[in-house]
Amino acid sequence: MKKLGIFIASLLIIGGASFTWYSIDYGGSYYYAKILDDGTKKVSTTQVDKIWYTFSYQEEAYSENGKVKNINFTANRNLRHGAYLRLTYNYRKGVTKWEEVKKSDIPEKALNNLKMEELENS
Repeated sequence: MKKLGIFIASLLIIGGASFTWYSIDYGGSYYYAKILDDGTKKVSTTQVDKIWYTFSYQEEAYSENGKVKNINFTANRNLRHGAYLRLTYNYRKGVTKWEEVKKSDIPEKALNNLKMEELENS
């Protein structure tokens, strides 16, 4: 019984440490952006001479409470104009994930700032 308790405690410690490591490295805060322009195209080649394209973006993104942050990220394709994105921003690694979201999924304060930014760029 004592060995089982030690085993379970060990599993909990290892699981907790793994979750903490993952959260620090890949977790982050959500920011919202709207794509207004094409990304900057970069061409790379692999060791076997295959061509690889990436598109770099520098966008003003807004947190759920409306705080602005200039964020750089890349995509493997040119993103659709007018697309709303939710970016996962990690303070150590930058953007670790992005996904297109519906306008209705964006928090109100962030959406208001995105609308103001769009009017300024028109």
